[in-house]
Amino acid sequence: MQLKFTQEEMTQIGHRIQNARVASKLTQAQLAERCECSEKHLGDIERGVASVSFPLVVRIGKALNTGVDYYLAESSDYYADILIDVELSEALRGCDKETRMLIRDTAKRIAEYDKRIRGLSK
Repeated sequence: MQLKFTQEEMTQIGHRIQNARVASKLTQAQLAERCECSEKHLGDIERGVASVSFPLVVRIGKALNTGVDYYLAESSDYYADILIDVELSEALRGCDKETRMLIRDTAKRIAEYDKRIRGLSK
């Protein structure tokens, strides 16, 4: 999942990653190896030239013993959406196919109801 950030957000996230990496006394090469990405890509992220994907920011968080929220908090509205998606996925993981389909159908109905209600209240 590629996240969409403004240039300012990308720079802020990059600085946070760089600060955590330096505090952990790791080089870009060492962190890149731990995160299974190229050193160039990591450098581009730290400079705010490239955006970071959600899976990569999770790997960076694990490698630096920080939470993903340290990098993304107050950076984007997408962060809250991603957390909700992850929590839903985790909740569904232990359910069988029929239960997941029932939950999906129920969620669709709730979303449709919400759209109708908001449409009436405007």
